[in-house]
Amino acid sequence: MNKYVLMIALLTLQLSYGQSQEQQATKQNIEVSKPKELARFIVFSIIDQSNTEEFIKFKEKYNVDIKFESCAVDVSLFSKARTNNKKLADVLTEQYGKVWMDELPCTLVGVSMEQ
Repeated sequence: MNKYVLMIALLTLQLSYGQSQEQQATKQNIEVSKPKELARFIVFSIIDQSNTEEFIKFKEKYNVDIKFESCAVDVSLFSKARTNNKKLADVLTEQYGKVWMDELPCTLVGVSMEQ
């Protein structure tokens, strides 16, 4: 009997560990995980401008925030930003057409404004 209880406990632990690893990997792939959550573009800048009126209006209208990273960029962060920004831009273009690009208060790595 104890052998079966131990096997069930081990299987339960293994399944929950696999699910948490999968969830963590999904979160790392892109900052846009659910449409209801606040998505973020990643921008490299010396100054965090997220409190300016332009950024606040954009955030409220499109439910998209802008995460400012320092201007000292490494290759992996640049790649993550390019992928994240491209995917989020595709979602916004699908929902709103290209009009959101005219209201974007900054340029984005990985996004061509002529999409």
